[in-house]
Amino acid sequence: MGVMLESEIQQDRSMSLLLTEEAKTDRLERIVGDLMGELGLDLTDQHFAGTPARVARLYRELTRGSQVHPAKILKTFDSKHSELIVISEINFYSLCPHHLLIYRGKMHFGYVPDGKIVGLSKIPRLIQAMASRPIVQEDLVSEIADTFMSIVKPLGCVARATGRHDCVTVRGVKCHEARMTTVALRGLFREKSSLVEEFHQILTQVDR
Repeated sequence: MGVMLESEIQQDRSMSLLLTEEAKTDRLERIVGDLMGELGLDLTDQHFAGTPARVARLYRELTRGSQVHPAKILKTFDSKHSELIVISEINFYSLCPHHLLIYRGKMHFGYVPDGKIVGLSKIPRLIQAMASRPIVQEDLVSEIADTFMSIVKPLGCVARATGRHDCVTVRGVKCHEARMTTVALRGLFREKSSLVEEFHQILTQVDR
């Protein structure tokens, strides 16, 4: 038997991972089909054709953040800039872990660099990736702020999210207009209230 080339080994590993993922998806499709059957839905109806597969793909997409490696997302560059940087109006979607219903909204993020800045697209990418998992909004903003501080090591950062939650809109209290805003302050933003005020003023100008 000949020695396998490294490329062949990698190909075998990739194929194994693909087959494993397909098996998971097939199982999830069956689970969704069973759920629909338990709900008394007619799976032979034309509108339900392919629904278990679509729902399986949806939940795979909404939970892909569990596999995220933030350090691979947050590419940094050397910079002498030491003033406030704000990235606003970042759309995000997540899952409420209590009901597995979607909540969505916008997040605003600011930081003061300490010799390193981050590529503009990387912060929305990080936020959207970390949001793609079952997590309450309160913990989401805190974990995003902590992750950014740990990897980029700025002088401080702030994350503010406002979300609408389907678990409040379509069930229970059914309050369609309710929104929740959560804020996480780290570093300089905890020490200097003027910096927090500057952040909020910038967001007010953006909203006009």
